[in-house]
Amino acid sequence: MKKLKIKLKKYLKNKIIADIFIIGSAIKDKTNPKDIDVIVLFKEKNYKIMQEIIYKIKKDIEIEQLHIEPLLVENMFKEKIFSSIIHEGISIRNNKNIGELMGYKPFSLFSFSLEKLDKIEKVRFAQTLYGRKGNGLLKEEKGRYLGKGVFIIPINKEELFREIMLKFKTKFNVKRILLKDN
Repeated sequence: MKKLKIKLKKYLKNKIIADIFIIGSAIKDKTNPKDIDVIVLFKEKNYKIMQEIIYKIKKDIEIEQLHIEPLLVENMFKEKIFSSIIHEGISIRNNKNIGELMGYKPFSLFSFSLEKLDKIEKVRFAQTLYGRKGNGLLKEEKGRYLGKGVFIIPINKEELFREIMLKFKTKFNVKRILLKDN
């Protein structure tokens, strides 16, 4: 990821580019990310130049599963991808999460039910998540217990916790939230 950021940073010298964002599974600690998703934020609409820049980036980076999408500043708030950029996007210009640049911390809010698990599975799940003495995965990954069946974790750990929920066949729901960073 570090090499990718270095290669992308040189494209920020181009005056038509406002920023470049990395989003998706590559930054969410997914055990086997299948691709890398990049958004190039352009200041002005010049489709020929935009296509040339995207072609150069793809050629320069040489990653087979590299997906690059253009985004115009003027359309940024209208696009569906904007929510993903705010929650999980990493700014190449600032080397920070977009939400954090705005004064917020992005989290994934998990709510779950253990009603379909037998007693032994419930204990195994609790030990995995909370540990025996509060030193479980939730604490290790800087998550927060909010109440029965609800916790939040940093957005980049979402895939890890999804995998745990699926492993235990737990009924769960995930919402993305932003919390004011004090």
